[in-house]
Parts: sequence; C-alpha cells; structure tokens
Amino acid sequence: MALRWARWIDHLPLWVAWGATLSMGIYEPGELALMGMPLLAAAAVEVRRWDVSRHHRWLEVGALLYFLGQLARGHGFFTAAIHTLFLLAGVRLVLPREAAQQRQLVLMSFLLFLSTAMGPTDASFLVWTLGWFTTAAWALLQQSWEPSAALRRGSLSRPPFGRVPLWMGAALLLGTGFFLIMPRLNVGLRPRFLPGTSTPFGQAGLSDRLDLSGNGPIDPNPDVALRITPPPGIDPTRDPGWIRGLELLRGITLESVRDQRWEPAVLTPSLNLPPDRGPEEKRAEFLYTSNPYGILALPTGRVRLEPPDLPLMQGPGASARWQFFRARITPITVVWNPAQAEPREARLSTRRLDLLTHLEPSHEAARRASFRFAPSILPVPQLARTLEQALRNFTYTLDNPSGKAANPLEDFLERTQAGHCEYFASAMTLMLRARGVPARVVNGYRLGPWIPEGGYFRVSQNEAHSWVEYWHEGRWWTADPTPIGTAAGGARSEDLGVFTRWLDALAYRWDRYVVRFSDQDQQTGLSWIQTRMQDWEWHWKTPKTPVLAALGLMVVAWALWRTRDRWQPEAPSPARIRALRPMLLSTRRQAPPLPGETARTWLMRLSALRPERLEALRQLADSVDAQAYGSGNATAVDQAKAEAAAWRGWKPPA
Repeated sequence: MALRWARWIDHLPLWVAWGATLSMGIYEPGELALMGMPLLAAAAVEVRRWDVSRHHRWLEVGALLYFLGQLARGHGFFTAAIHTLFLLAGVRLVLPREAAQQRQLVLMSFLLFLSTAMGPTDASFLVWTLGWFTTAAWALLQQSWEPSAALRRGSLSRPPFGRVPLWMGAALLLGTGFFLIMPRLNVGLRPRFLPGTSTPFGQAGLSDRLDLSGNGPIDPNPDVALRITPPPGIDPTRDPGWIRGLELLRGITLESVRDQRWEPAVLTPSLNLPPDRGPEEKRAEFLYTSNPYGILALPTGRVRLEPPDLPLMQGPGASARWQFFRARITPITVVWNPAQAEPREARLSTRRLDLLTHLEPSHEAARRASFRFAPSILPVPQLARTLEQALRNFTYTLDNPSGKAANPLEDFLERTQAGHCEYFASAMTLMLRARGVPARVVNGYRLGPWIPEGGYFRVSQNEAHSWVEYWHEGRWWTADPTPIGTAAGGARSEDLGVFTRWLDALAYRWDRYVVRFSDQDQQTGLSWIQTRMQDWEWHWKTPKTPVLAALGLMVVAWALWRTRDRWQPEAPSPARIRALRPMLLSTRRQAPPLPGETARTWLMRLSALRPERLEALRQLADSVDAQAYGSGNATAVDQAKAEAAAWRGWKPPA
C-alpha cells in the first residue's frame, strides 16, 4: 500500500504549503485559486497517467511568460514570484521525476511555506507547520529509501513512514521545552537558573492587562521598546516645547475592573486615526521593536500615521496593533497635534457610564481614601488634582510590598503607601469612580532619555507606565499620580553612561542604514539623482562641421591602433594551432613556447633537446605549416599525437 501511494508523496508538501498560504488571509480568493490550479492539474495528470514530457519546453516558456505578464499587470515582484513558483511546482509534478527533481519539489514547497511563515502567529498556523514538516519528512525519507531498497535482495521492504509522526512529536515536545526554558527577551520569561537571567514574569514592560494580586518584586528591563527620531533641523534640547504630546505614549486603555484585575472592555470605542491634516502638527519617526502584544505606543492628542496603508488593525482598549507579528524593527512616521484632543466620544452612554463608575466590594478602601484625601465636595478638575497630589506623597518602589496581601489595593492605601505605577493608577481611578467621576487606567510608556550620540529618544521597557484618564466636559483628561522623578520613566541620558549610549547609537545606525535599507531608501536616492540631473544645465555649443570631422577621424584612428592585433597578419604560434595541443601538454615542462616563437622554430628547438627526433619533428613542422597556410588535413593531428606519445614521460638529462 505504501508503494502504491508513494508517487503522491511529492504532491503533499506543496498542498500543505498552499493550505498555509490560505490560512494567512491576505490573498484574494482569485489569487488562491490561481495558486491551487497548477497543483490540481498536476493531480489530474497523476491520476490519468498522462505523458506530457514532450511538451516540457512549452510549459517552461509558459511559466516565464506568466511571470512577466504578472509583472506587466502591476503585481508586485513578491506576489508574482509566489504565483509563478506554484506554477513551476505544478509543471515539475507533471513531468517525469528523478531524485534531483524530487528534491527540487521539496525545495519549492519550503520556499512557498517560508513565504507564509513570516506573518501568522496564532495556534492554527502551528498545525500547518507540523503538517508541512511531516509531509516534507515523508518526501525526503522516500527519496533516501528508494536507492537503498533497490540494491537489497529478496522481497521489497516498506519505507518506515510510520516513524515520521513519532519524530515530529518528539521535535514538538523538544521545541516546547526549549520555548519554556529559554529566555524570552520580549515576553519577560527569563528563568532564574539560567546565567544572566531574571525572575520569570517579574520584569518591567508594557502589558495589555493589569493585575495587582499575587505580584512580587519587579525587575528592571532595559530592552528597547521604541526609538523616536525628530525630523532634520529639530533639536529637542534647544526646543523643549517640541516634545509636547510625547511625555506619555499611550498604548491601551483598561476600563473593566474585576477585583484586582483591569482588562480592556468591549464597549471601548476603537482608536480614531484621522487622515486629514491640521495646524500645529508635529512629526517624528517611531522605530518600534517587536513585542508580544503588537501594541503601538502613540503620542497623546490627535494622531495620524504615515503611510496610511500600514498593516494595522484596531485592537481592544482603543489600541493600534500590527496585523501580523513583526520580528524586525519597523519604522512609522507619526504625526500628532498636542493642542487638539482626539474626538473619541461625543457623550457617554448609560452602559459606558455604568462601566466607568463600577466599583466592587474589594474596592471599599479606595472609597474611604477618596473621602479622606478630599472630604469636601469639589469640582472634578480640582478633585482630580487633590487626589493626584495626595498619592504623589506616597513612595514609589519596585519591591511591591503589598503584592502578597489578601487585598493589595487596601494594603497599599492604608498600610504600606508604597508601590509601583500600577498601584497609583488603580487607586486614583477607583477613588474618582467612588465620587461618581468616570475614570479608567491607561498603559503605555513615559518618554525615555535623549541619546545625543544618535539624535533620538530611547524608550525601553523600564519606561512602561500606567496613568489615569477621567471624563469631564465631553472629553478625557490625563492625570498621573505616580511620584515625579521616580524610576518609572525618570531616566536621564546621563544615567545611561557614555559607553551605553554609544553602543545604543551604533545599534540604531546599523539597523537604520544596513538592516533597514529598503526600497524606499533606494527610491529616495534615485529621486535625488533625478532631481539633480534635471536641475543641471548643460552649457554646450555645437562645434563646426570640420571640427566634428577631425574628431571623428581621430576616434577612428585611435580605434584602429588599439585593435591592430586583430587585423594585422600574425605568424601562427604553437598555442594558436589546435593540432599541437597534445604536443604542448607533453612538453610544457621541458620547453614551452617562447613569446613570438613560431611553430617551426619551437619544434626545431625541441629537436636540439632530442636529436633522435629531428626527422619526426621536421615532418611535423611541414604538416603544421601545410595545415596553417594550406587546405589542411588530418596528418598534422595524427603526427602531433604520435610525437606527443614519444615525449610523454621524457625528462632532460641532468
């Protein structure tokens, strides 16, 4: 049975690669049909056992014309290459296949699967990955088994295909183990027993959740989250007002609270990124590194992104996220207007109002603290400032002394009065809700230090921060109750040290000008050259006809002089005569031809080394001259071969 279906094994990796492409969800149905049609046609040829080998030239030419047609229709090179690779795979499947062609099919399927592996990160894609590796292992096992099985005597054994699922299962278990124990730099999974690593789940960094219960101390995390490069001509050290709107980089809003845990709410409106322009806009290049949530931290105020066709999606909590996981550093031009607030909501519905003022019994300590810090009835802005200032008298620490308490929030407000930014933001949000003010927690970053060696702001995971937004007079207002100048984003460029700043600037330049040198950079360079060529005025007066004729004659004379070796007659040297090649090989060590030496002169010089061969060498010289200057015959070739045999192995006397 295994041998009966062996001819179909070459088809399987390609079909799995097509299924992985289908699961990406970025191709149109028509494109997916074009990719699958060659595989379907190859399957039909395999079923019918048709012989189309005599048409292989037409099939290959058709694939080339198809590729050129895709480019002519405006398809990108990458998309056209994927379509053509599927077509070539189908062509290879319908033609006779030897071992070399079978290996080509596995390579084609690998390239097609690799083109899909750059995007998806969900669990369903893991199934396609295991499927492709299983089918590829079957194909490679078949290719290695067939030659060895053909040499064995007796009955033909079956290939060990049953071992492949066991191998894949073992590889999956091994990969899962390494995934869990190896340092996860972006997620914070750094097991303690590995050298140079930190406590798992205990590092600073941006998160799409907030949970005060069961948290121990938080370790610093110097991993770079993003770099912000001002446009040319902007120096934030001389123009401090330029960073307005960058002090807090908002990532995600958390409106739903359950006990000690904050999460994004379904009722939160999506982030509004208007395409229109406005006055007093500022722009900068945001260079995002990869993070497990794909959240883009953006300035406060009215924001838009360039280019507008970025692969982004609206995430929960009014967040902007990458549509696919980004393993490489990605630049985006961010334009923001700090003087113009983003119009997220014109008013709050009844359900939204209930959500944003919701409290639970475990939050009673926040109600008590709210009336303790502000006992009288105050306007909303003054109430927010009073509570904010009261919490700023607490102590900021990453040691988290209230993390193991039964009610961490109550322990923070009434006993320790010390914690990190999540405690301050949660406490103030709940205290505002206790007074009927809609409020929520925001996770993002504080602006990091300025790196003068590179000309950018460096925002690391140490600058991950939580603050408060409260609703008043039809818009959201920002409040930050965490003590000012603490370790939560209060880093200065002097704190990093000159050596650290230079290393970071070197890494930035390497990524910007080497790793990230893209088509856009090439187009910018070509546009610059084109602009300079258009602005260049050509001052040239046409010379008179006699001058042009003299210049033409000089050029022709110079060309004739340079090529005189090609048109002047030349004596036939031994190296230019085909009949003497065997003789040249036999005597290249004893007496090779000298520069300018004719064939007869060289042969006569050989006779001085071996006088007994004088007559044979003279006859060979006559035959060579007759072949070079006359009609020629095969005598010179035969004589040269005979003479070469006589000289083979001969050494001159010492």
